[in-house]
Amino acid sequence: MICPKCGRKYEDDMPKCLWCDAPNPNYGKDPTAIQEINQVDTPEDEEKSKSHKGTLLFWMGAILGGFGVHCFISGRTLRGILYAVFGGFTLNFLIGFLNPFGVSFPVGVYIFTNLASIVITILASIDLWKIARGKYTHQKKGFTYVGATWMIVIAILVYCVDGIFILASTTKNIANGFFDINTYESQLSSIQDCYETTAASIDDYIVRQEKFFAAEKHLGSFEDIAFIESAYKCNNSRHFQTQDLKIGISVSYRALKGCSRNSIWTYSASVQDDKLVWYATMPKDEKCKETFPKFYELKDKLEKQQTESSAQ
Repeated sequence: MICPKCGRKYEDDMPKCLWCDAPNPNYGKDPTAIQEINQVDTPEDEEKSKSHKGTLLFWMGAILGGFGVHCFISGRTLRGILYAVFGGFTLNFLIGFLNPFGVSFPVGVYIFTNLASIVITILASIDLWKIARGKYTHQKKGFTYVGATWMIVIAILVYCVDGIFILASTTKNIANGFFDINTYESQLSSIQDCYETTAASIDDYIVRQEKFFAAEKHLGSFEDIAFIESAYKCNNSRHFQTQDLKIGISVSYRALKGCSRNSIWTYSASVQDDKLVWYATMPKDEKCKETFPKFYELKDKLEKQQTESSAQ
């Protein structure tokens, strides 16, 4: 017992204070009742007993559920990190961003990221339903978020959209050879394939430009000579990018393997004595020659043609 007068402590069963003789207000009362009277709610207990509106949390779960934003807000930091990483944000972003630069991943990574994205979508949908039903709590503070009927309606709509997304994604992956390892092996060799196609496109450009010049007596653009970039599938991979110089063609390397990134090869022509004279410039990096020899073979072919033409 703490004396209400002097503030000193003494036994609960004593009739008065030992220090100032003030009477014990709880003397003779039931110990259980005394304990309930003396019990004081802390601010933390009051906070836990409160319910908080779940509007913001609900919308974060509905819009950014796969990113784990609602988990971070509700104090579930580790869960939020797992959602963000495996829910198609970090891993899929890295794969989508690095692939065009020639950075490849094992086949298992591609399969895992697709499956993980579907699993996280399902888990985020379960969280959304709990929020709408008022069953979702703050992990650290312990209070419950209040749901609403309109949240349940919107949650159902979100489920429909997610279901369509999962169905479409799964169908597309299967159609594109999701379970076919050869599909991924072809992705890993896409730089080489694109290089072969790009070399063929340059050769085609030179032939078309020469035919156009023979008929029109001047150089033409891609459109003029009917050179169609989209006819070469590797343009979609972005490993190599071609540019119309109007008097020639340039090719820039956008990947990271075997040759310096942003290396450029140009094949241009000028008119001299009513004839086309070709010029080719190559990157300074010697590794490019070892990695993409056909670009240099085209240069040698043009120089040989120029020598033979001059001899005649």
